[in-house]
Amino acid sequence: MFEDTYFLDFEEAIRIASQQNRQNLSVLQACYYAGEKIETDFENLIHLPFESFVDTLSKGVHRLPTKIDFTNLDISDEVKEEIEDSFQSLLTQTNSIRKILNEEYVKALKNRKLNFNEPWRFYLTAHSNSQVLQYVAKAIAETLESMGYSVFFDLRNGTEDMSCSKNIFLFNPHVTINLNAMNTWQIADDVFNFVWFQDPMPFLMDGKQVQIRKKDFVFSLLPIFDEMLKRKGIPFERQGFCINEKIYKNNPEIKREKKIVFIGSSYLKSIPYKENIKLAVKELEKIFLEGDSFTDELTALISEKYELNVNFVSTRLIPYIVRDIGLLKLCKINSDYKIEIYGHGWDVYEELKPYYKGSLKYGKEIANVYNSATFAFAPHQQYTLQQRTFEASACGAIPIVYDCREISDEDSYEEALCYYKTTQDLEKILTADIPEKDFSRLLQSHTYKSFAKKILKIIEDNK
Repeated sequence: MFEDTYFLDFEEAIRIASQQNRQNLSVLQACYYAGEKIETDFENLIHLPFESFVDTLSKGVHRLPTKIDFTNLDISDEVKEEIEDSFQSLLTQTNSIRKILNEEYVKALKNRKLNFNEPWRFYLTAHSNSQVLQYVAKAIAETLESMGYSVFFDLRNGTEDMSCSKNIFLFNPHVTINLNAMNTWQIADDVFNFVWFQDPMPFLMDGKQVQIRKKDFVFSLLPIFDEMLKRKGIPFERQGFCINEKIYKNNPEIKREKKIVFIGSSYLKSIPYKENIKLAVKELEKIFLEGDSFTDELTALISEKYELNVNFVSTRLIPYIVRDIGLLKLCKINSDYKIEIYGHGWDVYEELKPYYKGSLKYGKEIANVYNSATFAFAPHQQYTLQQRTFEASACGAIPIVYDCREISDEDSYEEALCYYKTTQDLEKILTADIPEKDFSRLLQSHTYKSFAKKILKIIEDNK
């Protein structure tokens, strides 16, 4: 287990910082160093002269170091002990000041009265290690900024003290926007708080009731989250995926080829190798290939038959079947289309190696691939209007989506999408003429600007 460390030798500091040690996805080791400041690309490498230790750290936002490192220093044990004592003394002093400041920040924030006749300020936060949510938050922030609002996008790298409210205190927002968390512990009753749940967070599944403020407004991405929110007694409205029009758009400079692309990770590694799971997967694959729908009743039946948790079957086994098995079947179809696969985990399949092209960076690289394709394979077991569906459509690639309309309440957008249920359906799509598709209605109703306008109207109606 690593500790946040103060290094007296820069070379050792940069060596450890480069390892990017993580306790979990949201906690990155903080590496402080003394001496002259040197520019690096490591966000967890933090310059901190010993003489400004207390003043800088007590008023900062990063976690305090808990250890001092003497590597590469040729000094006696006696001197080390003196430095260690001094370090601990400074740390105690710093921690005391930081605690007092944090308490004052929160107290002031909780008691603030806001003037909604002045320009509204929006505060959003995200974590740099979240490959999806940070870009969703950034897109919302940039959209609000383009509409003339003052926005603070507080992107965290994992070295921050999560109990520190300095940034939000200084910004003093009228509105906070959160993804997957309520985060009301540090805001006043006057502040509007918008929460968009996009993942099955433990908070949604713990069964505990929660106190909702008058100015808390919650959005649910999918029907599965609707049910979780209902059980917790949280009022909500549906807000589907949005498209970032700045990134995902037609690029006439890229030649569109006769190919079908898939972008996303394999789910194979999420499947534990146990006999009952193996048998369940085999039966689910048979159901999939026969074209039957994965209804709640069928999922419950499989769960009971193989003594598996129903959420495990619905959120891990069935997604694996629809995505991994579906892609394997797609690649066996004899057609004139070239196939390209991007994402993590596909190199374990020997039969997919001819089609696997590695991973893409979020944004422009993905947009360029979609702009070069005729079709985009975008299967999901529960809904068709996923992020990849919008990104592909915006770039002019026709999404081929798994037909789950029997269990979904979404608009079908048949003028924009190609639906399949079986391998035979896929073969018909890839051996027929390229269909004429119209993406305008699909894209116009799912932009970040339309979502921002929804937020602004709620504020105007309730301020």
